[in-house]
Amino acid sequence: MPRPFGDSPYAFTVPPSVEAVPAARHRVVHRAQRLGLVLDEVLTNDLQLLTGEIVANSVTHTQAACVVSVQWTGERLRVEVTDVDPTLVRPSHAEAMDEHGRGLFLVAALATEWGSHPCTAGKKTWFELAIPTPSEGTAAVTVSHADAAKEEPVPITCTPVRIEHQAA
Repeated sequence: MPRPFGDSPYAFTVPPSVEAVPAARHRVVHRAQRLGLVLDEVLTNDLQLLTGEIVANSVTHTQAACVVSVQWTGERLRVEVTDVDPTLVRPSHAEAMDEHGRGLFLVAALATEWGSHPCTAGKKTWFELAIPTPSEGTAAVTVSHADAAKEEPVPITCTPVRIEHQAA
């Protein structure tokens, strides 16, 4: 059964560069696995895609670092990206030949739920994915306490703080 980390999210800072997005995707998937969540190939791909879209949107549109938070709610995996821009995100209309503008449509299509809301730091953009639990007929990934000690959770609140780079 997934560990109950619902009230203590794991968070990390992503530098203001699209080159940092792949590492952020990897860290989110790795954290979900460390929580003992069962991720098949489809869920892993969806989690990577959704994380990549909202992190890339954040660093591209703000040109500033953002904070990614990963939390198990007991039923869903919630990923939040906090950035300094107070403008809420919403899907835009992309023309057939446009290279950008479809990411949030993918988020809306694949996420169980998603949204954006203002906070003191700027805004939080989030998505949730429903993850089957072992009681639903699958086996959980086991995690040792030694593995958990290697990963340092960072408490995150939506307050005006200076975001500093933390190596991914």
